[in-house]
Amino acid sequence: MGAGDGMRRLTFVSLALLVSTAAWTVQLAIGAEGYSGVSVVLMAVSMWVSTVVSLTGMLVARARWARRLGLAVAAAQGVLAVATPPGAVWATALAATAFTAVSVAGPWLDGIVRGRPSASGPPERVVLIALLLLGVPFAFGVTKGADTPALIVGLSALVTCFWFVRTLPGALLAVRIVWPLLAIGLAYPMGFPATTVAVFAGIAVGTLAWHSSVRNSVHPLVESGSRVPIPPELAPREVLDAAEIDDRGRPL
Repeated sequence: MGAGDGMRRLTFVSLALLVSTAAWTVQLAIGAEGYSGVSVVLMAVSMWVSTVVSLTGMLVARARWARRLGLAVAAAQGVLAVATPPGAVWATALAATAFTAVSVAGPWLDGIVRGRPSASGPPERVVLIALLLLGVPFAFGVTKGADTPALIVGLSALVTCFWFVRTLPGALLAVRIVWPLLAIGLAYPMGFPATTVAVFAGIAVGTLAWHSSVRNSVHPLVESGSRVPIPPELAPREVLDAAEIDDRGRPL
């Protein structure tokens, strides 16, 4: 398979994901009976951010996690199919979601999107933290969390996710302590079942963030582009020849 054919398939799948997300956004705007405006906004924002992250990860990095995130978005749209009343827009959105799920999960992406994690990619716990934070606003919206605390914790989850994946100053502190405490602290006012979602998300993110692999991904032991001295006898011959030294480090 040529690179051009692979890119065309990825572009087609990405467009399908965009269309299904747009369709459910319209359904939320006109048919989200029983949901507050804040819940609708949280669900829509979470879906759109996750959609953009997924298609970017597939198109740019060909990452396995991006494909799985696309499937998670389709699953979230399936939840909306249960949570919102049927109608013409509902039926169109459901058909788009079914098509998207088949497109993302189908064998035509095998060999285009990686089947295994990249050796140079982020650790699994780092990816899981980011995906959990992306899904928190949607979960609060579906469970009809009280507007103010759900909005604060939900939007802060997206900000924390961005801060964390960009490894900005304080990123590790944010996912280990700040956001988990905020989620748990504001869980009770949200009301059940959003309270359960907030407590679970806070504990899960905080627990994952204390693993050493997460710390090393934010503060690597060896900075990218830094130089690490090695004994000459361990260096490849072509490196020694280029440096014009022998295997004892002496000039030739």
